[in-house]
Amino acid sequence: MKLQDITTIAIERTGEFLDGILNKIAGNKNSLSASWERESKLISARYKGFSVTGKKNLSVKQSRNNMMIVSPSGGGKTTTVIYPSVFNIESSMIINDPSGEISKCKNYLLSKGFKVKTLDFGNKENSLYYNPLHRIKNNADINKVAKMLVRSTTKGDMDFWSLKAEELIGLFISFLKATAPRVHQNLANVFRLLEILQAEPKVIDKLFADTCPEHLWRKYKSIMGNSENTRASIISSAQASLSFIGNDATLSDITSVDNFDFDSLRKEKIVIFIRCPLGDMSYYSTILSILFEQFFSHVFKELPSEDDQDIFVLIDELSSLHLPNLSNIISNARKFKIPILGVLQSENQLFQNYGLYNAKTILNNANVKVYFTGLTDECSSLENILGEFQYVDNDGLTRKRSLMTSDEIRTMSHDTVIVIPSGLRPMLCKTTPYYKQSKLVKYMNMEVPKGYQELSLSYCVQYLDLEKYQSEDTLVNQNTDSDAI
Repeated sequence: MKLQDITTIAIERTGEFLDGILNKIAGNKNSLSASWERESKLISARYKGFSVTGKKNLSVKQSRNNMMIVSPSGGGKTTTVIYPSVFNIESSMIINDPSGEISKCKNYLLSKGFKVKTLDFGNKENSLYYNPLHRIKNNADINKVAKMLVRSTTKGDMDFWSLKAEELIGLFISFLKATAPRVHQNLANVFRLLEILQAEPKVIDKLFADTCPEHLWRKYKSIMGNSENTRASIISSAQASLSFIGNDATLSDITSVDNFDFDSLRKEKIVIFIRCPLGDMSYYSTILSILFEQFFSHVFKELPSEDDQDIFVLIDELSSLHLPNLSNIISNARKFKIPILGVLQSENQLFQNYGLYNAKTILNNANVKVYFTGLTDECSSLENILGEFQYVDNDGLTRKRSLMTSDEIRTMSHDTVIVIPSGLRPMLCKTTPYYKQSKLVKYMNMEVPKGYQELSLSYCVQYLDLEKYQSEDTLVNQNTDSDAI
């Protein structure tokens, strides 16, 4: 055992001893029904899971039970929890990093033998490429992608037009998967087909009649059998759901092919930063949500072996995503060695996105919850969770008091957090941001290792060649015009 570890253990056990003495002293004076738990029951500087205080961490086993941070903007969650977690974890990580702040840890990770990659939806230079359609295996996968695309414009209110738009998008995805070369199987091509269907429906009629399997042809005729106005509205709704990709050249290129290997995360030490312009989180939320949904669906297909390493998932700005199965994902992540750290500015964001029942399920399955200062609505519920204790005042009267009042919780110092672990009493912990730890400051300021080269790939979307069908349509139109003359 290293000298540093021996010293750490000694300090922690001394802390436990002093805590025990203080509790005994308090017990001689007070009859306590609510009290703070010792930190050593949950966290230690020796553990290699998520960081809780900046210096002390969860174990990997405890991290598998998931952790949720609730902190207003500027509360210190990045400097106190996220940076120290990234420096501490020794397994593969997927990190949602919309601001690009967490990417500052890259050089340290490289120095520790990690392969570090970035998927940047706003800039394809040195970025991975991710194509949702290449990960589709069956009709259920198609329906899931189509539903998530349409939800981006409906905000969950699925009327007739939304349902039909979802059906049309699913049909075009099915068509590309069944008939087109792999290089043409992408969402940019789905959007282009929708545009042509709106402007030149006869071209798509001929394309489907010439190449479409019978079952898809029947479905196509069923949708096109609606009245002209209804059909136009359905197509417009479908276009609106895909316009964020179809009208964005960079996003069309990045989602045109795929070199994002989920399986390698189990076998190698890999960190993937997922980025998009911070001011456009809502714009990119749909593609980010599809990515995370497909990742969890993939890793949940079979239980990991003993040799498979954990994949830690750190989701900053969790509220910006909508994962339809998040309550199920967070309930089962432990079995699949997928520790999840979610970051919220308020619990209300979960209730708004997922509804009361699912939001409570998500929170209940984050077995460690960390609350920073500056909260509002959470303070009253936290006061109730912390409980009350009885004490005898100077006049000999027995009184009751909350362990912390809602106002005391709201106005805690910035270096204090309340930790609510499942099965243990709450903890009141002092935090230490990375910039007050010389070792972590050194990690943050490391230079790029010698010989390191950035990934350099450049792909452009390739569209289906429809000239054959368009030229035939043009010729028919020309002949019709001539006859009219």
